[in-house]
Amino acid sequence: MSSALPSNAPPAVEQSATQEKEPPATAQLLDHEYDGILEYDNPMPGWWVMAFWLSVVFAIGYVFHYAVGSGVSVADNYETEMAAARAEQSRHALGEKVSEEGLAKLMQDQALMQDAKTVFAQRCTPCHGEHGQGIIGPNLTDGHWIHGKGALTDIFQTVSDGVADKGMPAWKMQLTPVQLRELAAFVGSLRGKNLPGKPPEGTLVTEAH
Repeated sequence: MSSALPSNAPPAVEQSATQEKEPPATAQLLDHEYDGILEYDNPMPGWWVMAFWLSVVFAIGYVFHYAVGSGVSVADNYETEMAAARAEQSRHALGEKVSEEGLAKLMQDQALMQDAKTVFAQRCTPCHGEHGQGIIGPNLTDGHWIHGKGALTDIFQTVSDGVADKGMPAWKMQLTPVQLRELAAFVGSLRGKNLPGKPPEGTLVTEAH
């Protein structure tokens, strides 16, 4: 009796499904092994290598532009935009007449006072000292006042018009109206600190501000 297979029977399986595939002829095995697992030394895809080197070139250019060159960092750009926003806020107040209440409101804004402190450091410290303690000009932190009675509007008037016979310039000729108000408010914030420095000058004003 013949044991021949039917003519439509599938061909015999020549290779077991679990049998390992032969690696490509160009593949090379690395010299390390993990739990019996070997790794082929296949090259990275070309697009990946290109992207890597482009990122390296970009990083070097970024460092030179922002750290070494004159590039403006994100933080610096943010501070510039915030300063512009504060200036715009102050400009809205210019429509109002200079008053004790308006200057007092500026004095409570810490961000605006930080801007005014920068102006004070640039314009006023040679005569009044870094902290307003007085050098050539009077001590701005005690209770004595040469011009006015220490009110914010008095300070604004002095800052704006200057004191020619004392060598103090009229800052209204050099500063913007916004800067004048902010600077007057900042000087007002120094009142009552009584820092050691130049001896008192002018009239003692005892009423609270």
